[in-house]
Amino acid sequence: MSATITLLDEKFETVGEGAIDSRKRISLTKAIDIVHSILGKDLKETRFVIAYNKAGQILLSPEVSIPLHEAWLYKNRPALASVLEGIEEARQGRIKEIGSFAKYADDKIE
Repeated sequence: MSATITLLDEKFETVGEGAIDSRKRISLTKAIDIVHSILGKDLKETRFVIAYNKAGQILLSPEVSIPLHEAWLYKNRPALASVLEGIEEARQGRIKEIGSFAKYADDKIE
């Protein structure tokens, strides 16, 4: 799995030091607490892409998984932009009631 990671901010801050234990592990508790405060969400479902550079630096990039049937939206930029615009309009209260679509529930989809 060889892929490049998009660096979203070039400024890194030191949060502490750690040593590798006998099982090649290192504690990231302080860093994870900071990521939690930035993202403002429970990190139990968060995975990290691990990247390195030729200088030996390691970058952990937090990610979440999405269901495969929803992945198309993230690949279709115009559709994603439209959805995000709709979410923003709803957040601002710019919504309009247009009635029920129940009568179309049994229609065949092409």
